Amino acid sequence: MTMNRPDGIILVKGDPQQGHGNEVFGIWPTGFTRQITAAEWSLWGQPTPDYYIALGSDDEFNQLAAYDRALRA
Repeated sequence: MTMNRPDGIILVKGDPQQGHGNEVFGIWPTGFTRQITAAEWSLWGQPTPDYYIALGSDDEFNQLAAYDRALRA
């Protein structure tokens, strides 16, 4: 079963050498940002990310990862 990803969500993927190499973050139109779960990724049909964080742009990746961890704390 697949569903369309939510309208307006932007998907951002880190470089394979950043984090665990498979993190994809979702940014909603409201500004809400969090890591997408594997279940969501599969449910949405494994969509192509809208934006890739370039190798060496660790600050950008770390900001998204830190924000996600803070939400889960």
